[in-house]
Amino acid sequence: ALLLRGRRMEGAAAQTKAGQRPVLQEDTFEILYEMSRIMNCGLDRQTLSILISLCESGVNPEALASVIKELRRETAALSMDSQDDVDEKR
Repeated sequence: ALLLRGRRMEGAAAQTKAGQRPVLQEDTFEILYEMSRIMNCGLDRQTLSILISLCESGVNPEALASVIKELRRETAALSMDSQDDVDEKR
């Protein structure tokens, strides 16, 4: 259970109408997004929402963080390689 602003929320999700997927309460999501922004995580709202859903589905948060870091490293390396290729062609 997660406790934010005095509210207890099982799995950080609130149940919506019958048949719908559990959805993170908007105010809780805004708190998590603001924390992410303050810590300079570089996550947009959509990405944060996906990561939260993965964690709620049982994905290990530490493993998820490691994957994100590795993807960022690979993306940066590819960007540098692409820029080098452009510079060599000039």
